Amino acid sequence: MANKLKEHLLDIAGKITDETSLEDIYLQLSLLADIDESEEQEANGETLKHEEVVSKSGEWLK
Repeated sequence: MANKLKEHLLDIAGKITDETSLEDIYLQLSLLADIDESEEQEANGETLKHEEVVSKSGEWLK
C-alpha cells in the first residue's frame, strides 16, 4: 500500500501546475485510493454483479 501511495503522489506531482490547489491534489489522491480499494475488493470477490444489484435493489428500495 505504501508503494502504491508513493506511486500516486509522484504521478500527481508530475501534473501539478501553477493553478493546482492543495484541494485538487487531495481530491485526485482520494479518487486514486478509492479506485485501488475497489480493485482490491473486486479481486477478493467482495463485489456484486449487475444482476445481483438489480435483484437486490427491489429489497433495498422498500
